[in-house]
Amino acid sequence: MEYHFLTDRQQQELERQGKIIELRAYHTACGVWKYFTVNDYQINLKENHYLVIGTLESYIQLQKYFGADALVPIYIELEDGERLQRALNRERTQTEPKYRELCRRFLADEEDFSEENLKRAGITNSFVNDNLDSCTQQIIAYIRADMN
Repeated sequence: MEYHFLTDRQQQELERQGKIIELRAYHTACGVWKYFTVNDYQINLKENHYLVIGTLESYIQLQKYFGADALVPIYIELEDGERLQRALNRERTQTEPKYRELCRRFLADEEDFSEENLKRAGITNSFVNDNLDSCTQQIIAYIRADMN
């Protein structure tokens, strides 16, 4: 699965057809950005497993749509200073860095991924990304245990 970029008109048509599973609109420093998941029949849970990266709200909506048993949440934590530094390093590589938007997202993530919101979403397990190899191995073990 991958990103597909659509016009507002295309998004509205999918919505009219009842194909949008979840949609989020962000009022960013660069204008409104929309992200959404569409039921375009690419997802076949009987045949395949998928990795989806999203917000807590997208997780909750996907859980409602596919059922709680169909999803395994993997929440990865990183110390705030390190998270901010990595975001800053990534932004510096852009042709036109958008530092204002980086700051807005950092602060929004603090609120969106609060302990209260994690609990509300039923996410009780997390993985600390202070060592990539160790964190990766813990996640793999967690997934394998869930599949058995």
